[in-house]
Amino acid sequence: MRAFHSRAVLALTLAAGLAATLPATAADAAAAASAASQPANAVRPAFATAFTAAQEALKAGNGVAALAKLKELEAIPDLNPYEKYLILRLRGPAEYSINDYTAAAADYDAILASPLLPAEDRVAMLKALAGIYYGSEQYPKAAVAIQRYLDAGGNDAQLKELLPQAQYAAKDYANAAKGFRAEVDAAYAAGRVPTEKLLRLEYSAYVGLKDEAGIVSAMEHLAVNYPKADYWRDLIPRVREVDNFSDRLVLDYYRLKVQVFGQVDDRERLNYAAIAARAGYPGEAKKVLDAAAAGKPFTGSEVADANRLRAEITKAAAADVAQQNANETAARNAKDGNALVSQGLLEAVTDNPAKGAQLIEQGLAKGGLKQPEDARLHLGFAQVRAGRDADALKTFQSVKGPNGLTELAHLWVLYLESKQAPAAAPAAAASR
Repeated sequence: MRAFHSRAVLALTLAAGLAATLPATAADAAAAASAASQPANAVRPAFATAFTAAQEALKAGNGVAALAKLKELEAIPDLNPYEKYLILRLRGPAEYSINDYTAAAADYDAILASPLLPAEDRVAMLKALAGIYYGSEQYPKAAVAIQRYLDAGGNDAQLKELLPQAQYAAKDYANAAKGFRAEVDAAYAAGRVPTEKLLRLEYSAYVGLKDEAGIVSAMEHLAVNYPKADYWRDLIPRVREVDNFSDRLVLDYYRLKVQVFGQVDDRERLNYAAIAARAGYPGEAKKVLDAAAAGKPFTGSEVADANRLRAEITKAAAADVAQQNANETAARNAKDGNALVSQGLLEAVTDNPAKGAQLIEQGLAKGGLKQPEDARLHLGFAQVRAGRDADALKTFQSVKGPNGLTELAHLWVLYLESKQAPAAAPAAAASR
């Protein structure tokens, strides 16, 4: 949690406010005592002299000496209410300066309850009490005290920032999440990217709250603004948890993972290759197996399965290359655009994405597609592979469909946004 300002600074700042309330000399004190106009705020010369010594000790950073002087003051017979009040005003900062948080908090509570506290000092006293509780890691009390300070008109930027942190530490996740989100939104509104720390705090608050929508939202903001692999590893697999996630999108899911991470997980490689081969993309399957052989080869029972699959896809991939021109001609002559889309995706996954994007665009224009939204998803993929990120972003933003299609396209949008330097909230904010 963020640290509050130092005890010494706080103690001196709060004690300094007393200088204007006390007579500067014993003679002044005597004059004040005899003034009929301010009998309630009078101090005796002996009190003023000892009190000034206590102030000077605290100003010098000697809280122990200040407290010793205040003990002498407390022993003076028949202290009037104002003198007792002044002792509280100095004793609280002195106690805080020597880490006696319990006593300091009690004295500040007493100061705030005193009818002698000037109205213009109330906010400062509330700020002091909040600082005592936060500095001593009494977070539940700190959260209440900071809120009291803000409600009274306090506008200290540090305390505003510390409020949700105190609420989070006190396990008040609902209010903490609300506060962190407000800070995130304020950062975007000001044209700033929220700090990674703030976004992680927001994420943690939603985890504590078990708010799945909030968790995903915060993770999306982290992945876009601070695109670390760990954030994407948390985020991307969630799309598979969408109700009735379609089997036909598993291959597209793997393609996204390859784009983001450079590869799928080791346990997914063989499944990826097998699905690609069954879907009619043997060249893509061959690339998966070749990457495995060059990097971390298959082991155990997967070796035999990989070898059998390699024998099948090697022949099929060679046939695709040999029939490429004929297949493209047939696709152009077809009555609808389905074959053009399939041929375009084949080009995109076998290292000719620019041509692949063109063919898919032609297929979409021709119409009659069985899965037009899938075709747009594949167009966006081909455009990304061809380096046409701006076009791909628009394409993915247009994709809508059930069974995980919308969610998968949304992840592509976030990935593309993460490659930019956003000064505004990512697309994830629209679903919050």
